[in-house]
Amino acid sequence: MIDVMVRTTVSTEELGQRAEEIVERVSQGELAVVESEGRERAVLLDSTDYRLLRALAACAADSPGCQAGHEEVCSADIEILRDFLAGTISLGKAAELLGLARFDLMERFRRLDVPLGLGPSSLEDALAEIAVARSLP
Repeated sequence: MIDVMVRTTVSTEELGQRAEEIVERVSQGELAVVESEGRERAVLLDSTDYRLLRALAACAADSPGCQAGHEEVCSADIEILRDFLAGTISLGKAAELLGLARFDLMERFRRLDVPLGLGPSSLEDALAEIAVARSLP
């Protein structure tokens, strides 16, 4: 499992010679930066990670959803991520709604530095959860 996004820099010539290998590595969660003449020219990113990043950016910008010219950022994806980040749906439910396995989404969120919100966020929250668990029959 990759917890952080691995970044590889390749030249345009290298990309041409090793395109299939580089695309395979990108599909496994690696980020490929294509350079030419010492400048970054393009970034290759897994398509699902790209989809998640676009939806997360829309959430951050408080976008109302799909807009003309941005149909690939589906309003359903935006709503799912908003609900997950707000804590109204679980990681498992978000994964299901996004058409991903729970552990796949978790790995992608870790790579993309998306807070997982797993478990209590403070000692007080943990103690409250313990109290609730103890009160159950």
